[in-house]
Formats: sequence, structure tokens, C-alpha cells
Amino acid sequence: MLAKYEIGALIIRVVLGVIFFVHGLTKFQEGINETVTRFAEYGIPYAQYVAYGVGGIELLGGFFLIIGFSVRFVSALLIAVMVGAIMKVKLEAGFLNGYEFNVALIAMASYLLVAGSRLLALDKLFTSEPKKKARIEFKRSY
Repeated sequence: MLAKYEIGALIIRVVLGVIFFVHGLTKFQEGINETVTRFAEYGIPYAQYVAYGVGGIELLGGFFLIIGFSVRFVSALLIAVMVGAIMKVKLEAGFLNGYEFNVALIAMASYLLVAGSRLLALDKLFTSEPKKKARIEFKRSY
């Protein structure tokens, strides 16, 4: 039986995946060196490695969310990326016009980290359904 929360999780998973995929793709399309330069200006140590790491996590992580592969693991990585973005780049700008979008993405990823998403997900092929325990009901006789 399809639970309503699975439809909601699917929507969150795909939307979050598309957002991160596009952001990661943009980092590589505009030239990763532009991202490296920006990260160095923010004072991020090892900017070249971090830029490739963040771009890769966003690109592959977004794709993995769309297809439903390693949803919980990818969600944890994306939360880490967003926390890093807030701490290193957005915090000084404040909540409004600063890091409110990052907080929304963290909330979406946190839901997927906790609840997962198995509807139309590749993960479903690699994991087994938990077995339901038999329930014994006792009827009162009067």
C-alpha cells in the first residue's frame, strides 16, 4: 500500500535533487576555476579541492537524489555542504537575503536523511522490505 508520506518524500527528493544538480552543473559549466577563485575569496582553505568536492557532491548528489540512489547518505553530504556554505559565506548576510534558502534545503535534506524515500527509487532494488511482524489480536468474549 502506498503511503501518503512516500509521495511527499518523492516530491522533496526530486525537487532537492534538481536544485543541487543544477547548482553543481553550473559550477562546472561556468568553469570550475571561477568557483575556485570565488571560494578562495571567501577564505576557504584548499579552495581548489573544496570547489571540486562541493561541485561534485552537488552534481552527483543531485543526480543520485533524482534517481533515488543512496538517498540518506547523499542527504547527509548535502547538509554538510549547506552548513559549510552558511558558516563560510552566508552567515554575515543574516537570515533574510542570506541563508534562508540554505536552511530550507537543510530541512528538506534532513527529512530525507531521517525518513528516506523509496517510491520510484533505485535504492528499492538494493534493499529488502522489512518483514512485518504478525499481530495477534485477542477478542474479549462477554
